[in-house]
Amino acid sequence: MASPRVVITGIGLRTGLGQTTESSWQGLRSGLSAATVLKLEAGPGRFWAGVPICEAEAETEGPGVLEARAALADAGLPCVGSFPCDRTRVATVIGLSKGDLQRLVGWHRCLSKGLEQSIGDWTDAWPDAGSQAIGKALDLRGPRLAPIAACATGVVAVLRAADLIRQGACDLALAGAVDRSLEPLVLGAFERMGAMARVEGAPEFAIRPWDRSRSGFLVGEGGAVLVLEREDDALARGALPYAEIGGGALGSDARHLTNLDPDPKRLSALIVEALQRSRVEPSEVDSVNVHGTATRVNDPLECQAIRRALGTHADAVSCSANKAQIGHLLGGAGAAELAITCLSIRDQFVPPTMNLNDPDPSCDLDGTPNHGRFREIRAAVKLSLGFGGHLAVAVLRRPEGPRRLPLEQFPH
Repeated sequence: MASPRVVITGIGLRTGLGQTTESSWQGLRSGLSAATVLKLEAGPGRFWAGVPICEAEAETEGPGVLEARAALADAGLPCVGSFPCDRTRVATVIGLSKGDLQRLVGWHRCLSKGLEQSIGDWTDAWPDAGSQAIGKALDLRGPRLAPIAACATGVVAVLRAADLIRQGACDLALAGAVDRSLEPLVLGAFERMGAMARVEGAPEFAIRPWDRSRSGFLVGEGGAVLVLEREDDALARGALPYAEIGGGALGSDARHLTNLDPDPKRLSALIVEALQRSRVEPSEVDSVNVHGTATRVNDPLECQAIRRALGTHADAVSCSANKAQIGHLLGGAGAAELAITCLSIRDQFVPPTMNLNDPDPSCDLDGTPNHGRFREIRAAVKLSLGFGGHLAVAVLRRPEGPRRLPLEQFPH
């Protein structure tokens, strides 16, 4: 029996560029950056920069719930009332990478002030807090998972959810990841690792993927939750998909805590494996959304892996690195950038890699510098790399049948 086609029919995306999917996407297309100086207790004579989310409303229901509600609305599904399927057949696969850090920090501050009565349920801060919160808020009773794969968490969650649907374990899934880590403890740790970008002027110019002058990333907040379902089910209820999840591949690189192996053969092999599982030829790939952390070591190695996997066709591919505009969302990065890839397929538009003014010769692919462009996108690859050696590759295809079309406010 043939495996069912799994499609993405709803997106709930929040970044520093916008509280909604379309506002974030418009900001990316326009080349905006949300990087700013943070108002944190950083110590005398110093500061940190990052990419925060501006609060539109209190997040009282837990991490990922706002994104999940937005994704369901986008997919034409009610958040309350009757789903098109049994709620025991709706999965929640949501990663936080390190638990609800914001809640933990808030509790610590309360305890330090002797406010023990303000401490909530300990389980509300566990790594499964996102899937738990969404399941409770929406009364979903299907499989509930919480993948943890560092900065590759979001892509791992979506691929795992697609597998659950293909295996018949559920009919519909809410999948993705969110992260809010703008805390001195986290920022200081990344600074000690040497991964943080130098801020020598306006913060919006600090993250420079693939540029000669790159020095690292700034931490951002945000993430995305996606609605996944079988293509036949989606079309039967009149839902138009953004993209089909062709397939993916997961692996690891045990060479170094933060750096890829100097020979990126493992990542290259995973790209090939993901394409084969998706039945996509290298020549059909038109776009690659790269991890693009703007670190000295990893950017060139990621390029090498793409070139090795795609061969001579690599020169015809348009690549895009979103972290220059939304920051590195850590555990939420893969989900947000996968959502961006879906929107890229919908609009047949590759968003720019900002601050790419002086391309490093070792990053010798088309990085779409500073200006996005329209082009045909039949298939797109999303790469996510996580500290500790986590590697994840997802392949998205333009649906062959009815699909989402560009919105009027984003004309060709």
